[in-house]
Amino acid sequence: MQYRLTLSTAQARAADKAIELLLRLKIGQFEEIPWAVRGGDHSEEFCRKRDEAKPHLDALRNIYGAQKDDEWHRLYDLHQVIRKAIHDAEHPGTTGVDSYTVMCTSGERLAKMEAERG
Repeated sequence: MQYRLTLSTAQARAADKAIELLLRLKIGQFEEIPWAVRGGDHSEEFCRKRDEAKPHLDALRNIYGAQKDDEWHRLYDLHQVIRKAIHDAEHPGTTGVDSYTVMCTSGERLAKMEAERG
């Protein structure tokens, strides 16, 4: 069975951000939690709190370890597809990490996402 999902650019970015956070959590990159929640905050207070939390987050990684299971690979494929579609629609003809050819890591057929003007 296949599904079609229509998203605005803002919705696609939000979905991609959520997928990326879950990907990072599944492989033990717990230090990304505060960054994902606060965005590009580089304030002194944020950096101090992040640094205080780091040993605790590192301990979690040691307990849970990396989990690149089938779901992780599906999510990674979807993350790549969304990033590339947004990049190609907003910056046609340019190169960058988001413009790279999507590499299937799950062994499943890749999702399709195309920009629709309207």
